[in-house]
Amino acid sequence: MEIFTIGIKVPCDRKGVILRKLANLVEGRIKKAKLLPPDNFGYNEIIINLETKNPQKVITEITKIGKIEYLGH
Repeated sequence: MEIFTIGIKVPCDRKGVILRKLANLVEGRIKKAKLLPPDNFGYNEIIINLETKNPQKVITEITKIGKIEYLGH
């Protein structure tokens, strides 16, 4: 198992929808999640620590939802 961290920027008005989609995609593999307050442009940042055997597959699944930033492991 490999643990890695990703960051996702989402608009404030769509964060609930996107969080619901993320929870369905990576269910059972989230170690820690942080929802940061919105910035000046109205975007929240979600930082998630995931544990998985195949991180590339998880990243490709999540990129279907929106743009992500791979923060490392």
